[in-house]
Amino acid sequence: MNNRFTVKDFLYMLLLVAALVLLGLILGSLNYQTGQLVSLRKQITAGNQLQLEAISRLHGVVGEAPASTRRAPSQVNIRETLANGDRYVCYPNPPLFPGSPYKLPGYAPGGWLVQNLGTEPHSLIPFVTRSATGNEVQAEVLESLLARNPVTLHWVPWLSRSYLVAKNGLKITFKLRRRARFSNGDPVLASDVVFSFNTMMNPHVNDAQNWPYYSDVKSCVAAGKRTVIFTFKEPYFKALEEVGGFSILPQKVYQFTKASQYNTRSRLLVGSGPYVLYRWAAGQQMVLKKNPRYWGPPPVFNRIVFRFIENPQSALATYLRGEIDSDGVEPSQWRKYTVEPGFTARNHCYKYLTSSAGFLYVGWNLKKPMFQDRRTRVALAMLVNVPALIKTFLYGMAVPITGPFNPLSPQNDRKIKPIPYDPAAAKILLHKAGWRMGPNGVLVQNGREFKFSLLIPSQQPLIQKICVYLQRQWATAGIDCRISPEEFSIMIRRLNHRQFTATLLGWTGSIEMDPYQIFDSRSYLDEGSNAGDFDNAEADKLIAQGRREINTARRMRIWHHLQRVIYGQQPYLFLFTSDSLSFIQQRFRNTKPVGKFGLNPANWYVPLKQQRYP
Repeated sequence: MNNRFTVKDFLYMLLLVAALVLLGLILGSLNYQTGQLVSLRKQITAGNQLQLEAISRLHGVVGEAPASTRRAPSQVNIRETLANGDRYVCYPNPPLFPGSPYKLPGYAPGGWLVQNLGTEPHSLIPFVTRSATGNEVQAEVLESLLARNPVTLHWVPWLSRSYLVAKNGLKITFKLRRRARFSNGDPVLASDVVFSFNTMMNPHVNDAQNWPYYSDVKSCVAAGKRTVIFTFKEPYFKALEEVGGFSILPQKVYQFTKASQYNTRSRLLVGSGPYVLYRWAAGQQMVLKKNPRYWGPPPVFNRIVFRFIENPQSALATYLRGEIDSDGVEPSQWRKYTVEPGFTARNHCYKYLTSSAGFLYVGWNLKKPMFQDRRTRVALAMLVNVPALIKTFLYGMAVPITGPFNPLSPQNDRKIKPIPYDPAAAKILLHKAGWRMGPNGVLVQNGREFKFSLLIPSQQPLIQKICVYLQRQWATAGIDCRISPEEFSIMIRRLNHRQFTATLLGWTGSIEMDPYQIFDSRSYLDEGSNAGDFDNAEADKLIAQGRREINTARRMRIWHHLQRVIYGQQPYLFLFTSDSLSFIQQRFRNTKPVGKFGLNPANWYVPLKQQRYP
């Protein structure tokens, strides 16, 4: 075979190499162009996606998106400040908060939760009921546009899917979830939100305690089927919390022609929450059943049973027999049982103080002449040794306070010194205020003896003990205090009608409270919560300034100034904020306090084999 490599072969080889090189160049060019096209397509897609998201946000707060721009909703939570300074928050799905039980080992839905409510609510009328126990029941049945994360304290969408807060704080827009349903099956619509707000603000509905929080709302309107817009006359530091936090009612169920119809539906309770009111046996218990149509995260228990056991000793005995699943106990009970061998192993025992805890106080009716002089009120405080009271009756499980703000809250000014326990100085102040010892051993001023009745809730042994202590302390200076226990609903009625001289009671708290409700002079009117008629021009001015101030640091300085004014004037004898003390049956799991708010029974569950009820 002839294998020689000739010139002709060499030329063929050159032509082949040239062809291969040209082919490579062509393919490289095609690959480059293809890459560019892919890159350009990605950029166009990303640009379109950004545009769609922008359109979605705009339509998400002002109306429905056009059909041509609708896409499957993003599942990513958004919390951001937009280029124009507006704040936008969107949660495509209702959030699961820290402590949620669903993925924990041994989690099983079902069974019952039986709790002691204590005082039976007088009614369950939304916005009208004024008792903490009534609100506790409502919280299982009614829902609001927003919920608060107990750890981050962020307000997150709940019945709403998103909200947009204008930079100047004068406009807040909510977009409602399509899945949200009331227990009767009707969707939660913008018209229901507007109805609920208008009902709450109706001057003939008995809910004057709510009006101060919404005094700056200019309008609440439906802008489409599922869009609600609130506008404000002036900025308000709790605007988002308040318009996002009131209960949303089904208009078809609660609609009325006269407010008297609404005010008398004491046993009607229908909402969108995880439970529905099933049975109310007056004087015994209230039963809630799982809402079969609930749209949100599934509730744990098939039923929640609220018992009405006012006496703490009876309540604890019922708990120890296993007839209720948890009990909020008194300090003496905590002290006795937590040292008992084995008790803490057989029960969950929690002691904690939260930044949203309330406080105990003695409130004076400042319409009464005997309490109108500030020196008299300061003297009454000087006669009370609050630290000794806490040590003796609460075994140290409380914190003295120097005003209405929680000791753990930044709203509280820790630099304020408490009024000292000084009986000698108190007697001098009383003398300067015109009080002189009378022939009966009771102080007299302008012919009136210093005698008054202290209105307190009945069936509260700890309160009774504290009041007896106060009574004895005041008696050492010639002040005659008579203790007047009343059933709680009657007590509240007397306060609303200003039929009292002094009262010992407590306020529930919040992380940052609005003092308008309790201390602004206008809140005395229309059965407002300023039952004692505290009327101080400087306090009114500071309250107005604080409510308008959006900057947190500046607002805290205003609150600190207000606290000094209020504490100096002593419209209340401020006593203490106490620890929360709870026993929970051992079969329950996931019961630890969560974040800033303490116990959350919605997180509790019982393993399947330990469930007592179907």
